[in-house]
Amino acid sequence: MALPIDIPIQSSAATAVIAPPRSFVWTEKFDATLLVAPVVLGLFAAAVVTSNPAWYAAVLLADLWFLGYHHVISTYTRLGFSSKSLLRNRVLAIYLLLVIVLATTALAFTAGAWVVASAFLYLQWFHYMRQGYGISRMYFRTTSHGQAAGARDLLANLVIYVVPVYAIAHRSMTMGDMFLAMPVKTIAPPAVVVTMLGVAATLVVAAWFVRMGYRVALGTADVRYEGFILSHVVIFLCGYILIVDANVGWLAINIWHNLQYVLVVWMVNVKRYAGRTDADEPLLSRISQPGRPVTYFVCCLAITSLVYLGLNRFTELVMGGGLAATLGIYMGINFHHYIVDALIWKRRRVVTQSI
Repeated sequence: MALPIDIPIQSSAATAVIAPPRSFVWTEKFDATLLVAPVVLGLFAAAVVTSNPAWYAAVLLADLWFLGYHHVISTYTRLGFSSKSLLRNRVLAIYLLLVIVLATTALAFTAGAWVVASAFLYLQWFHYMRQGYGISRMYFRTTSHGQAAGARDLLANLVIYVVPVYAIAHRSMTMGDMFLAMPVKTIAPPAVVVTMLGVAATLVVAAWFVRMGYRVALGTADVRYEGFILSHVVIFLCGYILIVDANVGWLAINIWHNLQYVLVVWMVNVKRYAGRTDADEPLLSRISQPGRPVTYFVCCLAITSLVYLGLNRFTELVMGGGLAATLGIYMGINFHHYIVDALIWKRRRVVTQSI
């Protein structure tokens, strides 16, 4: 997930678009929810299944149906939530999806399910890391340091990337050959390389903590921005290192990632349609209104359920079930989501109303 869209505001002269300084990503309540809820829910779920492993299947199922599948479907609110938008985005939404699903399925049946499962392990890790970067940029641009055009926070960006690289290297060295009941083969670097990555991550995080302490002393620290960087470090360390069971660690970071994405897409849709109805996307514009979060999420969940229940039946009846068929279809959809997600957030829309 790259940097989300901006909502510029037209000047009174209607000759220029001016983006005023922002103090929040959206609202104070939303910013706090986006910061706290995903990491707390992810770590709480990990604690629950650690205390009673028999609950893992139930918690995983809830994550998939209420967050994971909804997360993937949320992408299509940006691509094909109406016949017109689907036609306009048919290359990305339909043709590319079919190509990737067919290729992934063929790979699963020929090279083996482990190839697809292993690719999923690493591509999803990269997807998590990139979304963390994108949301950190959202928070950064609301700070005094991030208001200048082209502003960058190189130290925080190093933290965002170096910690996950160390985390996945460590997990690759220790996790074995099974992941979520799927066979995998990890790219395990030598122990000395993992140690060096750990030292690098420690030094970068230590430097960031020193800078944060300095800003706190000066009274210039932004709690939400610094808090998000800290949550990013915590969830990657817990998800890939501190939680020994790879499946439990993945559950924690997957919930964190899914809930973040669902919240951000909801925010973007409400910003886009607030106070108006779009004739090209009547359903999405009607449910994406301030004060209608329950309507929005219930509708998206209903669509999610229909799509994935249909996929389940198709996999069983047409493909005959089995690990290769299931991985080919479901992972193909995931891989398509990763690619499309990296593209759609780079599109910039001009919305004239003030929010």
